[in-house]
Formats: sequence, C-alpha cells, structure tokens
Amino acid sequence: MPGPDYFFCIAHEPPWFDLPDHVEVVATGKYQANGRLNIRDSRRTIGTGGLNGDNFYPYLTGTAGSLYISELLQERPTEGRSVCVFQYRKLISSTPIGTPAVNYPFMRMLGMPFGKDQLAEILASYATNLLVPHPFIMSEGMLAQYATYHRVEDFLLLTRLAIEHQVLLASEITTFFDTRLFVPGGIEFGIFPCNLYIGLLERLRPIVDEFLTRHAPIEPHHGYQRRALSFFVERLSSYLLLKELGWPVSGVNPDGSICEVPAQNIGYMCTLSGDGEYRVFGYPG
Repeated sequence: MPGPDYFFCIAHEPPWFDLPDHVEVVATGKYQANGRLNIRDSRRTIGTGGLNGDNFYPYLTGTAGSLYISELLQERPTEGRSVCVFQYRKLISSTPIGTPAVNYPFMRMLGMPFGKDQLAEILASYATNLLVPHPFIMSEGMLAQYATYHRVEDFLLLTRLAIEHQVLLASEITTFFDTRLFVPGGIEFGIFPCNLYIGLLERLRPIVDEFLTRHAPIEPHHGYQRRALSFFVERLSSYLLLKELGWPVSGVNPDGSICEVPAQNIGYMCTLSGDGEYRVFGYPG
C-alpha cells in the first residue's frame, strides 16, 4: 500500500526540521506570515471571531492547526487518500528510532541536528494509510488521569457539550470515563485515511466552537492549563479513534488478556531534543 498523499507540519515557530518540498506547513500563533498556510486564513469562524483570534488560539494551540487541515482537505480529492500530520519538532516513525525520553518513556528522542535527508527517508518509508503513536494503558481511567494533571471541571463541562452535540451518548459516559487505552495525540498526530481524519475533527469542531464562545478554562490565563481544549480533544479523539478502529478502549480483551493492536498500524512518536528530555509547550519550568 502506498504511503500518505498529503503531508502537513503544524508549527507555531520555525520547524526544527529542514522539511522536504512536499510537506506543507500550517502556521499558528506568531509564526503566521504572508505566503504561508495560516490558521488566520480559515473561513470557518468561531462565534463572531476567527479560528486564529487572540482569545482563542492560546486555548486551542495545535488543535487550531488540525481543524484548519481538515478544512483544507475538504477542498481537495480525499477518496481513498490519506494524510500525514506531524509537528514542528515531532514526527511519527514506523520503527522505534532514537532513545526513550528520560521523563516520558512513550516518547522517542532524536538528536539534533536532524537533516533533511533523514526526515525525507522517514517520510518515504511510510507504507500504510494508518499509523498512530504507540498506545499505552493508563494506570487509571481517563477521567481520573485527567483530574490528576489538569482541571477536572473543564473535562466535565466539555463532556457535557459532547453529549449535547451527540458526539458521545449518555449511555457510554461511564465507558469513556473508565477508558484506559490511550493513543497519544488522538486524531491530531500520525497517518490517517483522509475521510477518517476529517470525520472525527468535524465532529469535534462544534464542541470547540461552543466552549470558546460560551465558556473559558478554569485557569484561562495559565500558560499550561489554559490548553484545556487541546487536552480534552486529544483524549476524546483517542477514544473515538479506538471506537472507529474497533480496538478495545479498556486495553483488554473480554477474557481479561491484554489487547494486541495491529503492529502494522503502530508507530512511534519522536521529538528532537538537545538533552534527551521531553519538554511540553507551555509547561511551567
């Protein structure tokens, strides 16, 4: 099977990679400039503002780029085609290259500099229309895990909006809350059939719209926790993706054995680093 038809790199600063010509950069934040694919050029608006509005982008961060890619793809041929989405310092590899991050073992760290030929070789190696970062089983359910690191009030409010917009059924909330199998990045990072990518993001869009026009995160000015929307979208889209693929969201089979997901669809999230430590955008310290 051939690799992806479209390649997009979401960047809020100059990409750390020297990108091959066939990769399109979607610029967010202060990296937007004339001649680029900028989220400010989106024709989809939120309330009375644009997707790139100063009051909105800090809450969306990379999710703004994902929604814009969905918009761009809807103007292109997508039937039977796939898309690869990565970020300014992260990519997905079909093999476990690099070394595990010292502070986040599910992330593979790549040394710098990382040459254009090296990146081109990885992109050319893709031979599938579905490649997601290696899932892992959380020690606790989705709700408890979120509450440990973020503000649970945001999660509960967004879950309510997901029910109101029929993205989640009220009858599956317990399953969603107890979900333990997690795909890092959800639908926003990896290789996906275009129709799957568009379908899931467009289901998420009205939840994002309503939250931004009617609500604000519990800590709206906190550089890290203000990203409540991205944190939630990652978790909800992971759950929806697992459902679409038919992979048990619990991470285990009915007999209690660990679920073995298809190896050909499992990749590795990699990031560039000078010291082997994974740093999260917006995280204090």
